[in-house]
Amino acid sequence: MKKTICSLFIISLILNACQGGEKDKMEEEKNLSLNGKRILMVIAPENFRDEEFQEPYTLFTNEGAQVIVASTDTTEAQGMLGMKVKPDKLLQDVNVLDFDAIVLIGGSGSPALWENEILHKHLKTAFENEKVIGAICLSPVTLVKAGLITGKTVACYKTPDVERIFRENNVMFSDETVKVIGHIVTANGPPAAKAYAKKIAELLK
Repeated sequence: MKKTICSLFIISLILNACQGGEKDKMEEEKNLSLNGKRILMVIAPENFRDEEFQEPYTLFTNEGAQVIVASTDTTEAQGMLGMKVKPDKLLQDVNVLDFDAIVLIGGSGSPALWENEILHKHLKTAFENEKVIGAICLSPVTLVKAGLITGKTVACYKTPDVERIFRENNVMFSDETVKVIGHIVTANGPPAAKAYAKKIAELLK
């Protein structure tokens, strides 16, 4: 009889421990700050900047967000430093209203997206619906071309071409590495990638 009671007691302890573990896991999932958020990350089909993708992607997914990657091609894209990412969707197959944020990644391949009319349309829709918009490195030029930051001061990587485009569109460079204007976050390059991701996450919270 004593053995039976002892065995039942041990089984009860094990069950409670398991249930407690499941409860803790459920509570942890509830507390993830971006749980339930959907983020669209847009990369160039080649030569996106690795850190500018990796830092935000890691932060977003670690905090519970669902991240979808889009580009002009769904074949595997290679970053400037060798990172490989296979986009989930073509830009034309995306419905921006399904997402809470659209996040553009820079790199030397970013100019391939500057004039992309489909991306411009997505950005305008996101802006009109007060979605969070992010652009880092060279990708703020896409926001310029979409007509979203005329007359604004933003963070962006400087090149002679970018400076000319900014002048022509009455856009100014910020001295800050990360600049927030309403629900738009801009950043000036790879060293700002983590701060860029954090600002986007803060706006989404």
